[in-house]
Amino acid sequence: MNQFGIMVGLEKKAAFEGWFSKVDDQKNDLMFSVIWGYTTHKETSHAFLQFTSSLDQKTSYIWFPIEELSYEKDPFVLHIGKNRLTEKGMVLDFLMDGIPVKGEFLFSDLTPIRKSFFRPGIMGWLTLFPNECNHSITSMDHAVNGVLHIGERTWFVDQASGYVEKDWGTGFPREYVWVQANDWKESSVVFSYATVPVLGQHARGFFLVLHHEGKEYRFSSIEGSRMLHFKVRGDSFVAILGKGKHRVVIKAKQAHPVALVSPDHGEMKAKIKESLDGRVEVLLQKGKKNLVHLETDRASIDVHYDQL
Repeated sequence: MNQFGIMVGLEKKAAFEGWFSKVDDQKNDLMFSVIWGYTTHKETSHAFLQFTSSLDQKTSYIWFPIEELSYEKDPFVLHIGKNRLTEKGMVLDFLMDGIPVKGEFLFSDLTPIRKSFFRPGIMGWLTLFPNECNHSITSMDHAVNGVLHIGERTWFVDQASGYVEKDWGTGFPREYVWVQANDWKESSVVFSYATVPVLGQHARGFFLVLHHEGKEYRFSSIEGSRMLHFKVRGDSFVAILGKGKHRVVIKAKQAHPVALVSPDHGEMKAKIKESLDGRVEVLLQKGKKNLVHLETDRASIDVHYDQL
């Protein structure tokens, strides 16, 4: 199942679908993300882009009539106004607070997570059930080349790091944390821990994918991994995961968080706090041996969780 394409459609009521594309250009000290999406809420249906950059640590929500959203199925191409997203790249052409933003980027050497019949996506067999929020990872890491224009400023993007994921359903989890980073040469990581509705009750679950030097390490509650410790404090959190002899320690802290618009019962009316360039430390151990130790100040981090 290719979850990059349309999973909701305009016929489903009170739903949303969104694609998150991030570019980390260390050469220009530039980071930006674009969220592409739409809501089918009967009173407020529309398409949108949400653009966040490290230039001014601000985010902008660009509203489009739902009629300006269209797509092609095979290969999948998403159109929102003059903007276009595919697995091979994206084209940007919109106004942000009256300032023109234009760009054209090519994606290459995408790195998907490993899948199988019993693991159709990062949510495992839960993917087969109707969920309030579904999550999919398109590429943990890929090369991005292109050019970005904001007003009279121009950046030539050469071999930057890219990441793409998506969500769809009726709303985000009641509470969750999320962190993603891939600015290392041969490593990338994404982790989330959330409270979600399951069979009429709320349960906590998590997933972590760590790619390092060609290997994939995967931990998830749906596949038997355990949360050994979790603590949220303000804009930071610590999580310790266990699976067999392996243990992962994650320490994350936001920097310059902004308020992103997020879905609630299919309507884009809620807010979440996201940092584009926070700090994360990841330590993977097997027994007493350290297998992987990563640190960066270029991690995207969400903290939307009750204090524990």
